[in-house]
Amino acid sequence: MNEIREIVTKAVVGKGKKKFNLVERVNPANKAFSVLGCWIINNDFRALKSNSEVNLKGSFEINIWYSYDNNSKTDVTKKVITYSNVIPTTKVVNDTLGSPEEVTVRMLQQPTCVDAKITGDSIEVEVIYEAVAEVIGETKMKVTVFDQSDQYIEEEDFDLDIDENFISEV
Repeated sequence: MNEIREIVTKAVVGKGKKKFNLVERVNPANKAFSVLGCWIINNDFRALKSNSEVNLKGSFEINIWYSYDNNSKTDVTKKVITYSNVIPTTKVVNDTLGSPEEVTVRMLQQPTCVDAKITGDSIEVEVIYEAVAEVIGETKMKVTVFDQSDQYIEEEDFDLDIDENFISEV
């Protein structure tokens, strides 16, 4: 005979995903002649739940390798960028308990430079990144509990038997 029970468990009760695009200007020490490379490192972020959305706050560092003095010298300029974005979430479970909810955020795409161009005395960098947020809360769910029948026989695990003479049998 089967029995249905109601249990309380933690589950994903809300989800959201958003792609972000930003443009930053970086002022190098010397007037840039050409951009040789651009990369983004040290992305660090945290998330806070607020009503039906998740606030994502963080920072990353832009590093730009450029040439100057008519392509005869090179240098690297750096700039730390802080960001604050909102990820709207939708409920995936309507029946949640009134407990505090946790938030987890993963970067589906780390901040990446998609374009870097010289504009006057500065270098304009376009950055994209994508994040997914999950809201975790307590909810109730019904589960089926199966009773063991009287005819149930626990199988022996023969793979765990050790034959000490397996080498001599060959």
